[in-house]
Amino acid sequence: MPIPVQRDPELTRTRLAQWLRDTLPAHDVVVGPVTVPRTAGFSAEILLCDARWREHGRERTVPLAVRVAPTGHRIFPDLRWREQVAMQVALADTAVPVAPVLGHEPDPQPLGAPFVVMVRVAGEVPADLPSYHRQGWLADATPTRQRAVWWRALAAMSRLHRLDPATLPVTAAPTGDLEFYAGHLDHFGADGNPAVAAALAWLRAHRPPAPAAPAPLWGDARLGNIVFAGDRPAALLDWEMTDVGRPESDLAWFLHMDRFLSAGIGAARLPGLPTRAETVAYYARLLGRPLEHLEYHEVDAAFRFCVVTARVVRLLERTGVLPPGSDFPLHRNATALLRRRLAEAGVDLSSAGVPGL
Repeated sequence: MPIPVQRDPELTRTRLAQWLRDTLPAHDVVVGPVTVPRTAGFSAEILLCDARWREHGRERTVPLAVRVAPTGHRIFPDLRWREQVAMQVALADTAVPVAPVLGHEPDPQPLGAPFVVMVRVAGEVPADLPSYHRQGWLADATPTRQRAVWWRALAAMSRLHRLDPATLPVTAAPTGDLEFYAGHLDHFGADGNPAVAAALAWLRAHRPPAPAAPAPLWGDARLGNIVFAGDRPAALLDWEMTDVGRPESDLAWFLHMDRFLSAGIGAARLPGLPTRAETVAYYARLLGRPLEHLEYHEVDAAFRFCVVTARVVRLLERTGVLPPGSDFPLHRNATALLRRRLAEAGVDLSSAGVPGL
């Protein structure tokens, strides 16, 4: 579900063309119609357009994706815009596939907020709405292709986890810190959720020690943030939650998001996708070591996703996309899956005051 359109398309075209002329070695810049992708998320405004210009005497036509920092529709109170852009720029020199960055603008004056201009990578993205388990190119694929997409997505993610964080502009992020969420439950609109309170108590009681060798993390690691060219990842998208920590954190989020888009919404999981056990064994081989504290990170993923969905629903109501008190199923389903995950971890939900499953 894309963030609501917040700007005049023609004025945006004019200002973006001027910015390209000022920033690139480009002349005779023409920017085509600006559209919003149907499957975009709610964490930033995404604008798509084609641009044509002359560069060093030659004409170029480039498909562009412009990611504009959110202003009135922020999920997280801490934007970390510079960090996420810097991370994507730095990864262009590694084996991690990312969309090439043509430039970025920290000044909000041209488009009303900071933005980054990327080359739009050709390919297909598994959709969240409707879930890729129910329809779309991945649902229509053979089980063999579905399996290949899963394995190759994990292999691409593992390339990030094997990088030295000292070579990248990534630091510990509040979006990965348990107490950050605990201190901002009112901002997210999750402060009255008993399942969230029970999860927070369990996570505090079972928090593992800090990793001896933290790895760079993607943060929002999921199939829906990958552009696939055929069966191969062409670009990992959305570095808003980039962090340092255990690779298990990314893997847990990856697994939880897939579970939410299948069992979490009552959809049958695609037959070709590997099981959790197969995935864990495969990722351990990619890392060259056994996985550590995965259950903790899976509960943490369920907790954080539940909190984030409360904020998304609140924003949808504030913008008029949903009527107030609409009981949109996104957060309700996320809460139900959090309760299920807590029960699997051995939490006595009745004694914790959490309604039954």
